[in-house]
Amino acid sequence: MLSDAFAGLQKLMLPDRWQALALTALKAGRDVVVDAPTGAGKTYIFERWAEQTSFAKRALFTVPTRALANDKFAEWRARDWNVGIMTGDLCVNPTAPIVVATLEAVQGLVVDEAKGGRPANRGDQGRDPGSAHFQLLVVDEYHWLADPHRGNHYEGVLLSAPRDLQLLLLSGAVANPHDVAAWLGRLGREAEVIQHRERPVQLEEVEVDDMIHGLPRCIEGFWSKRIAGALREGLGPVLVFAPHRADAERLARQFARELPLAEPLTLTPEQEQLCGPQLAKLLARRVAYHHSGLSYAQRAGVIEPLAKAGQLRAVVATLGLSAGINFSLRSVLITAGGFRHDHLDREIAPHDLLQMIGRAGRRGLDDVGYVLVSSSTPRMRRAEPLRLKRAVALPWAFFLRQLRAGRDATELAATEAGRFFTEERVPLGVEQTAALGNRVLPCGERTDTGRARLVRRERNPFTGCRTCPHRAACLSLSPTPTLLWQWQRTGVLDRRLALTVRGEIVSFFLGPEGLALSAALEDHRYPLDDLLFDAANLFAGDRFSGTNPRRIGRLVDACTRAFRRLSIDGWLHEGVPLQYGSGAAESVRAIVAEGARAREVMDELETAGRGDIDRLLTEWRSLLRQVANAGRLLGDGAPMNGRDHFIAERWDDFRALAREWLHESRADSLPDLPPLTADQRRVINHSVLRNPRPAPPGRTVAAGTAG
Repeated sequence: MLSDAFAGLQKLMLPDRWQALALTALKAGRDVVVDAPTGAGKTYIFERWAEQTSFAKRALFTVPTRALANDKFAEWRARDWNVGIMTGDLCVNPTAPIVVATLEAVQGLVVDEAKGGRPANRGDQGRDPGSAHFQLLVVDEYHWLADPHRGNHYEGVLLSAPRDLQLLLLSGAVANPHDVAAWLGRLGREAEVIQHRERPVQLEEVEVDDMIHGLPRCIEGFWSKRIAGALREGLGPVLVFAPHRADAERLARQFARELPLAEPLTLTPEQEQLCGPQLAKLLARRVAYHHSGLSYAQRAGVIEPLAKAGQLRAVVATLGLSAGINFSLRSVLITAGGFRHDHLDREIAPHDLLQMIGRAGRRGLDDVGYVLVSSSTPRMRRAEPLRLKRAVALPWAFFLRQLRAGRDATELAATEAGRFFTEERVPLGVEQTAALGNRVLPCGERTDTGRARLVRRERNPFTGCRTCPHRAACLSLSPTPTLLWQWQRTGVLDRRLALTVRGEIVSFFLGPEGLALSAALEDHRYPLDDLLFDAANLFAGDRFSGTNPRRIGRLVDACTRAFRRLSIDGWLHEGVPLQYGSGAAESVRAIVAEGARAREVMDELETAGRGDIDRLLTEWRSLLRQVANAGRLLGDGAPMNGRDHFIAERWDDFRALAREWLHESRADSLPDLPPLTADQRRVINHSVLRNPRPAPPGRTVAAGTAG
């Protein structure tokens, strides 16, 4: 079979010089930062390392999405590797020598390794995750370090990683990998940058508008004509990027309706059942759409295997999946240079374009990959790697876990402010006040930001500021929000900068989920059974709200009472977690508690697909797992007061409830996926209307221009 032959070829392939250099650096015990184009063979470095060590060293291979984790897990398991997977909701074979995971799902595991012990919060997911510590941490697509929502998670992991845990960072979209290596050096590590500029499959830019002449009149759609022209010239199959999922589905239907087809694709009954009648009809015409509204089985079980096997002549994917697609086609066409999000027009970032056009050309099948451009589409010259810099949001969990372990907040700020991914120290808010030593100010403020804001307050001013000898010093301080001041405002720290019971709950989570849950637990009128399902709203966005406002519901009310209208980059918007969206709780309750089918729930929603339902249930189970695995509340060492004791009891009850529902809705394995038939593996010629010419028309850009 064709795919098996390529798998065998991969096993026999010797490393290129740049890959060999990376392997040598790893063998010497150094950290390695790899900069190489999409498809060049970055992952092969890790695979070769694993085989050279005979799997005697444990490795944690982290990826940014569950889809990529599932794909790698399936690929390596198909090679008969002893591999496990941990993605928050899913935990299979965690004691394996190779564990593939989403980075957030294992951040706590990395932190516990840094402490030199076993994971403290094992629960279901961590049932002794291994008798030996990990020796290598791979961070695939590490440019997520700059992501505004998840970059702080990546930064926190790299800050937390113990020195004896080697790092292998992989990306093809970073313009300044040496800055990353220099940062690792400041953390006391020895890192080596391995750069490789040459693409394994060179890229050429082709004017697709020149290909539409002489096509049958029945092909009417603007993009249909251009895809038909590309197929006629032998440039298929084509990966088409569309702004939104509605555009992707519309274009796929149009292609299936208008493009001539010489030989339909025959699906097995199992494939047809997974896809449903509408998608199956498109696949029979060798066309598909690919977006997050599809289920895992539809994407990973049917569409992606067929695309990798060369059976589909056109796949239309949404822009947001550019980094989450693990297949390439001969040509790539990007239909728009921008998209609309949150009622704002946004341009596709140059590094995202680089990821998209990097999908052109299949290694081992194509000598050249083609980027098809039209008069209104982005050009290859716009695609550039990202100049990486840290995201604005700070890694709260990295600090809070240390405070929970007993470190002093002022001392922590002094030692950690200079360790972030920036050459400048990040002010955490106590720099000047800490210099006063044990002196207590008349106002009792312990943060620079608190002093600066109090002395400037016009409404209800603090009278002691008028005669305070430190007034001039306070006026010289910046009122810009800082971390420790934000923690005081949110009740994570008290006036003494000691961790509160609320702060303990927040410390168990990477994002703002702990803020919302703690606010709800403090309300004695909020039933825990309701909170269990309301928690699903915390990561729903606008997929389930329909015509209702996103930020409504009992959990929103609890948050706004606790945090008023405070906004914090990466955490809160007017007191509510950023990804909150109403309607998800009702959907989860209907499916899990009432036994409704996903199809019935989808029929009541306008914007959600089966993939959205699956992802919602996945995120909800992942949150319950984090709650179940979290520890008991300790307090600050002194006996808890009545209010704190009440919250601690509610927290224990909520953890028990989460464990109960996890047992009811557990997912211990990925669903079985149907295999491709022999007929679905044979070589297909996608040229339509006439035989392809030897070379495509249009202007050609020098190979390798896009990186």
